[in-house]
Amino acid sequence: MSPLIPYTDPNAWRIAMDASEATLSAGHGSGYFDGSFYLSPAGSLAGFTLRLSLPGTPELLWESVSLEGGSEVRGSSRLMLGRRVARAEVSGFCAHVPVGQTGSSYLKIVLAATFSPLRLRRPRWRLRPVTLRLFTEIRPTASG
Repeated sequence: MSPLIPYTDPNAWRIAMDASEATLSAGHGSGYFDGSFYLSPAGSLAGFTLRLSLPGTPELLWESVSLEGGSEVRGSSRLMLGRRVARAEVSGFCAHVPVGQTGSSYLKIVLAATFSPLRLRRPRWRLRPVTLRLFTEIRPTASG
């Protein structure tokens, strides 16, 4: 079995921003995010707190602290725009991906949630549900 990243040591891994993207449905575009992922010692995704900067949109905060599952994750999440809060179920996967013959692996994370635009009161979002998707990888840091 290949060695796993020691996920309890935050210095042992990093979020690969070159392999990351946050998108908002209905033509709202994609943009930058930063924040934290909470991983169990075994490397399963337990939660996240992300600040999203999307074109034409004030900063959004998307979080979940109650994810369950192993490779398939699910739980509740909330999206905050100022004092406005929308809640939705989040689902996705968190998979260990082997890296060639190096014996190491990285985590591929894909998450999605669909929110009611009525709770966020954004005029441009109208009455269509807003789907937020996140793709990212967590990779081991290069050892010197």
